[in-house]
Amino acid sequence: MKSLAEQSGLTGILTFQTFPIESPRASQIDQLLGSGMLSAGQFSALLHELTQISKPRTLVVPNLVVLAGRAVIAQRLIGDLTYSGTINYGALGTDSTAVNAADTTLGTEVARKLFARRTRTNAQVNLDFYYSQADTDGTYEEFGMVVDGTATADTRQLFNHALTGGWTKTNTEAMTISVQININP
Repeated sequence: MKSLAEQSGLTGILTFQTFPIESPRASQIDQLLGSGMLSAGQFSALLHELTQISKPRTLVVPNLVVLAGRAVIAQRLIGDLTYSGTINYGALGTDSTAVNAADTTLGTEVARKLFARRTRTNAQVNLDFYYSQADTDGTYEEFGMVVDGTATADTRQLFNHALTGGWTKTNTEAMTISVQININP
């Protein structure tokens, strides 16, 4: 049986899905999802429809909330307003160096996107990032979320870091990255 200390903490998983954009309707949905102008309900409905017509590839990987991300939470708990605590960007990178709790940036960040949807149920947070077929293409080895980021690579505070093992997205595919963070008792 695990001790209380072993059970506590932040854990999570990342789910990557890549969708072939092969029909006019899939292309229309891709443009809508990529617009960043949808409510959470609209995003969910359109993503469900895209999943039905595109048959995505899926990869699930574990996630490490890095020390810098945990420090942001600790700062907010004592009223330190250095960071808002709000995760706003998801970043892709090409470096396959092992993830370390001391990481403060991705190894080699190459693409960044604002969140598409954020939800919370009790002590579980879910964030979705949508990369349209026009946003980026390549082979991505790493992903991380950023607190208070800007559109510029390596800006602000890295929250988490995960390796993909080499996930590929072409310019004829769209991709979602769904991040689940659990605040364990």
